[in-house]
Amino acid sequence: MKLSPWLKFAIAYWLAVLGWFALLALALYASMATAGERPTPSWHLPRFDGAADDPRDKPPTGPLEPPPVLDARGLYDLVITCFPSRSWWRPEIALEARYANDQSSNRNQLIQAAAETSSYAGIVARIPLYSEIELDREREREASRRSLVAQNVGKIEQLLAERAIARRELGLWRSIEDRSSRRVIAGVAETKEQIDAIAKVAGLESKILSVSADLTAAKLVLIGMCVDRTDVEAAIDQVIAGRP
Repeated sequence: MKLSPWLKFAIAYWLAVLGWFALLALALYASMATAGERPTPSWHLPRFDGAADDPRDKPPTGPLEPPPVLDARGLYDLVITCFPSRSWWRPEIALEARYANDQSSNRNQLIQAAAETSSYAGIVARIPLYSEIELDREREREASRRSLVAQNVGKIEQLLAERAIARRELGLWRSIEDRSSRRVIAGVAETKEQIDAIAKVAGLESKILSVSADLTAAKLVLIGMCVDRTDVEAAIDQVIAGRP
């Protein structure tokens, strides 16, 4: 049976259309098969602490953890009582020398003899029994010591509060950092989002370390005012103990 040219054209046309639809169906099937497979990026920005990429974007739960309770007055009194005991007898040893030479033209022998006997050298010991100047100095020194103790006790209390708040902020920003990291890997966020979170985490880590150093400095100032008083150091350590 001989087919007409128009029939041949129609058959070829519909075969081409069916072939095109078959290729389209194969392409659609292939895209759907690979849709669930997300390619692993060759490089991604790690977290600030270098921890694994396990999900940990859960923020801290519960209320803000308050700082340790500091018995400021008790610590102040404890440090004040460990000062070295004051001594009311403060002997002084001094070397004194005196030389007298009278050049007067009308001096007599008696005056000359007295001048000669007024020259001497010797060691003199003094024990002040009462001195308003020394008492004023002692009051100033005592006030200065008490002021220094009060300042450092108050500084410890302030630093403990700052450390508690910084730890809470750090937990929140670590959660945000993890979330932004996974968003960047998924391709739904820019790297800048993760960089900003890393900067906040780094700043808070640095702040906590700085607070820890300031706590150590204040502690050493208070301990330095005492002699062989381990109870003072133990009392301070009990309050400021904790990870940096």
